[in-house]
Amino acid sequence: MEVITPQEAGASDADPKLELQSDVDRARAEREDLERQIVSDRERLGEIRTVLDTMVNATWRDVFGQVQGMRERENINSALSFAWLPGYQWVLIAAIAIVAAGAVALLQVTGALIAAGIYLVLAVIGYFVARDQCLAHVKKARSSYLGSDGKDVRLVAFTHYEPGLSHPLIGFDGPTNGTISDRAWKIPGVREKDALDETFVEVIDERRSNVLLTRFPDKKPTLVHADLENPFIRAYGVSFQRALERHMPNVVKEAAEFRSVVQHFGQRKTLDERLRKLEAELHEYDGTASIMRSLPVSSAVRNKMIRQVVLFRLGDVAARRGLFLVTGDRADPTDVLQTLARASAASLLHLSFSQIKIGYVGQGASTVSRLFESAKRARSIIFIDEAERFFASGGSAAYESMRREVVQAIAKEWDALAETDDVWIVAAANTRDDLDAAMTARFGTVIDFTPPDAAMEHRTMVIDGAAAAVASLAIDDVVLPELVTERLRLLSAMFAHVETMESQGITVPRAVLVAGPSNAAKQFVIRSLAEQTSLPVIDTLVDDIDSAVLEARDRALLAVEVPEYADPGALAHLAVLIDELNANKAAVFILATVGDAEKVDPELRERFAETIDLHELDGESRRAKLREVLDGKPLEFELDEAIEVLELQTEGMTEQQLRHFTDEALRKAALRAIDSGSPDHISIALADFEPRSAAVPVATKGDEAGL
Repeated sequence: MEVITPQEAGASDADPKLELQSDVDRARAEREDLERQIVSDRERLGEIRTVLDTMVNATWRDVFGQVQGMRERENINSALSFAWLPGYQWVLIAAIAIVAAGAVALLQVTGALIAAGIYLVLAVIGYFVARDQCLAHVKKARSSYLGSDGKDVRLVAFTHYEPGLSHPLIGFDGPTNGTISDRAWKIPGVREKDALDETFVEVIDERRSNVLLTRFPDKKPTLVHADLENPFIRAYGVSFQRALERHMPNVVKEAAEFRSVVQHFGQRKTLDERLRKLEAELHEYDGTASIMRSLPVSSAVRNKMIRQVVLFRLGDVAARRGLFLVTGDRADPTDVLQTLARASAASLLHLSFSQIKIGYVGQGASTVSRLFESAKRARSIIFIDEAERFFASGGSAAYESMRREVVQAIAKEWDALAETDDVWIVAAANTRDDLDAAMTARFGTVIDFTPPDAAMEHRTMVIDGAAAAVASLAIDDVVLPELVTERLRLLSAMFAHVETMESQGITVPRAVLVAGPSNAAKQFVIRSLAEQTSLPVIDTLVDDIDSAVLEARDRALLAVEVPEYADPGALAHLAVLIDELNANKAAVFILATVGDAEKVDPELRERFAETIDLHELDGESRRAKLREVLDGKPLEFELDEAIEVLELQTEGMTEQQLRHFTDEALRKAALRAIDSGSPDHISIALADFEPRSAAVPVATKGDEAGL
């Protein structure tokens, strides 16, 4: 596994306490900035409430109109029969009849007209009185069973999803009196991913409970919840929902603004909790450092380990991805882990190869499952001892099936931890040689106890929150073929200017496959794209791709490892997600890294519009390829005699690099022939094949602008 130095926090003399204090100061500054934003948001909430109230008034007028429309025939009958005068209608009718008869007797035709006129006037008055009286039941139910006489209608938006809760959607509702209130929901029939991207309208009853919830989907508002135990909803909920569906489009803009305001409040709430934890951790730091002083390691390694303990106690995403220790013969891994457990105030659960190699088929996976289940009950560290025996790319054939079974079980159970903060996966190995890159890549941090030598300095890779490790990589010994670097420049320009490109009919790929055995080369490709596009990089696992897309929002690079053992369902979901990104034209680009592109499922592989192959040729392959590309060329030397020299010069090259290497020699020979005045007599000398340079520079943004 390649161990790489982060841009920050990688210095060997970094003081963890100063880093923690810096984290506290940074969190306080972020909160102050957010508080200023929220002050301006409160003014906008008042404007949103005004528009919402206008919509609510129009909705109630619509409801009353629907009720009157349904009762129209009854209103007319009541008006004509004077049934709208309860208790006295027959006396009144008799009196009118007597008056009318007298008028007819005295005035004859004129009296008949007067009598008919009185009747019609009374009927018209009765019609309007009857229409108003038919709303009495609605108004009484509204005032009795809905909050604020039916005017307490609010917007709802969610900030995050906590699957362990009975009401897992967490957010806010309002605005009420210029502010918003906490809200937790479980909405049957609505996917959590969709709910996090939508705004809802809710109706509140007199007990401050929700009795109606309506969403804003793409086509038209849709009912998602109705409390039929509420008398008003049971009697008039259909009319109210129809009215909402007609008038909600008038507040679509305000709903989107409300959701953006809610995100700010949610960020402040999260930041308050993080700041509280940081301050508590700073207060307890001296005790943590005192426990860690007993470790027989260098101060640089101890500082790095203290930092990881602090991150674990804080529930930071960097610690959530695990820790890999390369101890060599510098320390006893068990003693180190016991110290880590005490400093972290966590239980230590142990898994070693000796526990599984004496069992039957299936016992190893069962042991892993029980271990992870125990870890979930309290804050725990799962210690994978003898990691080189678990994660080695080759081992004893007698135990290979058991080893693979256990590794698959570890990967499955680790994925199931999802957002769990209280379980830390720590593995320890004596050496990094021959480790399975797919498994070790899961660990976010690597600490090597071996001191650096003059030839190579081993440092720590720390994966840090939103950027997730890739943006800050520093790799100095990776050489990519010129064709690859040119392709990276083109892809970077397309990613950075995706809207401009697509507005002119140029298709921009949303998925790129990076294939090769060298993790350093693959990470170099990702870093190069990140530096040239200035897009944030989110490192994720194939099973967690949905969470990464949510975190990406509108613009990001998603770096995802696609291991050979990945679940077919996860691979199928990745293929569907790529199709969705292409259809939605989102500025989110998937950079999938694999060991061998040929081993990727064909259905998934065809989704990648671009493939960058970084496979290095072995000695035999390089020799065969050299003979192939140089066969028939005008060589000054015997190829059989020089083949070993050329093979050494091309060590570690990919096929593209090798072709570029030989093409450069041919160009030099051609230029020499032209300069000498004999372009028809090209002769290639062995000196034309110069050793490749130490590194190929990363393309700059100036190069990108030139595209």
